Amino acid sequence: MHTHRADVAVLGAGPAGCVAARHLGQAGVDVILVDGAISTGSHHVESFPPSGAPLAEDIGLLSTICAASDGPASAMMMNWRDMSEIRAFEGDGPLLLRREALHSALRAEAGMHARMLQTQVRKIVTSDDAAEMTTDEGAIICRMIVDARGRRALKRQGSDLVALPFDARGDVPDYTMWLDALHNGWLWAASLGGGEIHGAIFQKASALAGLSSQGRRALARHQLLHASAFSNACDLSVGPPAAAGLSAMRDPVQSPRHVLIGDAALARDPIASHGLVHALRSGVQAAVAVRTILDPTGDTQAALAFLRQKHVEAVSSAREATARAYRDQSRFTGPFWAERSESIDAKTAPQIGSGPVTLADPLTRAPVLETDRIRWAPAIALPAQNSFFTQHGTVTARDIAVACRPAAPLQEIATRLGRVHAMPIVFDVLQHLTLGGAFAQAVPLPSNKPCARVTSHPSSREIMRDNVS
Repeated sequence: MHTHRADVAVLGAGPAGCVAARHLGQAGVDVILVDGAISTGSHHVESFPPSGAPLAEDIGLLSTICAASDGPASAMMMNWRDMSEIRAFEGDGPLLLRREALHSALRAEAGMHARMLQTQVRKIVTSDDAAEMTTDEGAIICRMIVDARGRRALKRQGSDLVALPFDARGDVPDYTMWLDALHNGWLWAASLGGGEIHGAIFQKASALAGLSSQGRRALARHQLLHASAFSNACDLSVGPPAAAGLSAMRDPVQSPRHVLIGDAALARDPIASHGLVHALRSGVQAAVAVRTILDPTGDTQAALAFLRQKHVEAVSSAREATARAYRDQSRFTGPFWAERSESIDAKTAPQIGSGPVTLADPLTRAPVLETDRIRWAPAIALPAQNSFFTQHGTVTARDIAVACRPAAPLQEIATRLGRVHAMPIVFDVLQHLTLGGAFAQAVPLPSNKPCARVTSHPSSREIMRDNVS
């Protein structure tokens, strides 16, 4: 048995782990990337939305992602509402990625900057300044653990939704995606060239409990018969079911030396999409936080607070997107849909009238990324968005706090800020703060008072409303 030493051990060589290891290694950090090589049973193709391209380009992985793709989807066939829909993409559709090729390419990228170790982690012990792991290949001693082992990283309350991946062939248009609601579940699929179809059927775990591989194939065949595009599909094969619903850890910081990222911290429901984008972003955020912690002059508490805050924002966004997607389904009713269509308790900003307003909470501080380290900065809490405002353009949180003293109508606060900052930025900032719940009425507002609005000129178009619809 060997003892391996490194600055950082990244556990899990999925997208989040590979990005974190690559990012840290590029910065000169000594990294071991531990690949447990556990199959997740996921479907063979996934989509990458155009909105993720800027992030992928910023971290130098856009060409790698594109290389794992046969090209963008040309259309999405949706049987989700009362009427079937065709959403055509005019050259800007999501990239259809071959999952195996993508993961192989990301491992190769990480391998150029980190040492690879294929083994299973059996035990983790952390102290104030180090961490030690017991693996099948010996011990690993490091200063930080970045845990990207997915849903299996640690025990947590799971979702009863599972994915049954399938492959098939059929007479279908090339480079097309499908989203179909079923009586007791839903399916997503994508076609590549030559009638090649890959997808997954999502339903309750109880529907698959105790089924053999032959039974799972029969169930998949039955479900596909209800999807008109695949009723005549042939060469059907299915993989092992995998957990699929939204599942989030309460805290991504297990200890100051052990942090969770990617699906290990937040596994998104596939209905909300953007899972790969979340993995990439999570990997980068973890790398920056770890570099701050390893820096003798860095602020460890700011770095850990940064990871926690980003986790809260990601969980809130995922829950909202998931609830919205399930509520949007109107083809079927029944227990499966009723359980997933319940409204979430969304926070709303207080209604602000035309009278004087002030900050709802005193100026606080929040962790921010500055260059390649994380530091504290003055901040304004945005309770309706589970986030903070620190700065936009030239306008800082401290500028807002000063402009709110003494309390004044929003139009007057805008005027005060406009003496120093460009008015378009001022209006953007005040709108963002108002929707986030940053302001409160300095004097209680009578119920019959009209809501105030900030405009660039009394006769111009409305720039911002203070009430949240």
